[in-house]
Amino acid sequence: MILNFIKGILAGLTQHPGVQWGNTVMETPYEGWRLWIQDMFANMGWGSIFLIALSALTWTGVYLIIIWRLHKDHAPSMPWVCLSMNFSWEFQFAFLVPYPEPVTRWGIYLWVAFDAIMFILDLKYAKMFYARRFPGYDWSYYIVKLCTFAIIFVSILMMNPQWPNLPDSPMFAAYLMNAIMSMLFCVHMFSRETIEGLSVWVAVLKCIGTLAPTALGTIWTVGRGNEIEWFVYCLGAICAIFDFIYIYLLTKRFARFGINAFTRKPLKGKEELAARTFAAVEEYKERSGNFKLMSYKECQEFLKVE
Repeated sequence: MILNFIKGILAGLTQHPGVQWGNTVMETPYEGWRLWIQDMFANMGWGSIFLIALSALTWTGVYLIIIWRLHKDHAPSMPWVCLSMNFSWEFQFAFLVPYPEPVTRWGIYLWVAFDAIMFILDLKYAKMFYARRFPGYDWSYYIVKLCTFAIIFVSILMMNPQWPNLPDSPMFAAYLMNAIMSMLFCVHMFSRETIEGLSVWVAVLKCIGTLAPTALGTIWTVGRGNEIEWFVYCLGAICAIFDFIYIYLLTKRFARFGINAFTRKPLKGKEELAARTFAAVEEYKERSGNFKLMSYKECQEFLKVE
C-alpha cells in the first residue's frame, strides 16, 4: 500500500517544461528520456527507492563534510577543478536546462546551495595552498581560479541535452566528471602538508553515492540500454575503483601521522605523533586564515629577497 502511494505521487509529478531563451527552449529534445522515467516510476520497487535515497543522502553528506572541513581546517577539501565541475553541472541542470525529473531536480537545487558555500569558502581559504605551489605568482590567484571555472562551465554547457546528438549528455557528463574527480582526489591528497582538509568519510560516502545509482541504472539498462548508457555505467565502475584507492591511501596517510582515519583519534602507541599532527593542522589553519595575497610588485620584491 505504501509503495503504491509513492508510485501514485511520482506518477503525478509533471516534467519541467524547459527554460525558453528567445526561440530556443532549453530542454531534453527527445521523448525517450521521459518515457524511461515514467517506466521506472511505474515499476519502482523498494530496492529502487532505497538506492535512490541512499545516493541522495550520501552525496548530501559528502557536501556537508567538505563544508565542515573547509570551515574547521581552513584548507581546500576538494580540488578546484572538481568543485568547478560540480557547481557547473548542478547549476546548469537546476536553472539553465532544468533536469526533467522533478524529484532529482529539487535535490539539485539544494546541492547548488551547498556548492555555492564550498565555492566561497574555497576561494577564501585556498589562497595559501595556491601561493605555496606558485611562489611569486599568488597575485594571479583569482584570475586562474575563475578562468578555470569559466572554461569548465562552458564545456559542460556544450554537453547539455538541448543538443539532439547528445540525448544522454546529463548522465554522461555526470559520470565522466565523477571519474575525473575520483582521480583528482587521489592527486590532491598528496599535496597536503599533513591531514588538513582531508576526510575518509568524503571518500566512503562519495563511493556509495556513486555505486547506488550505477547499480540502479545497470538494472534498468539491461535489455533496453544503448552503447552510451553501458559506457556510462562502466565509468561508474571506474569511479568506484579510484574511490577504493582513495580510501586506502587516506587510511595509510592518517596512520602515517598517528591518527585513525575514521574516528580522527590517536592510534594506540602513537599519541605523541598524533598530538604533533593536530598541532600542525591548527598551525596551518592560523597561517591560512591570516594569509594575504600579494600584488605583482610585492611578489617581485619577495622573490628578490629570496
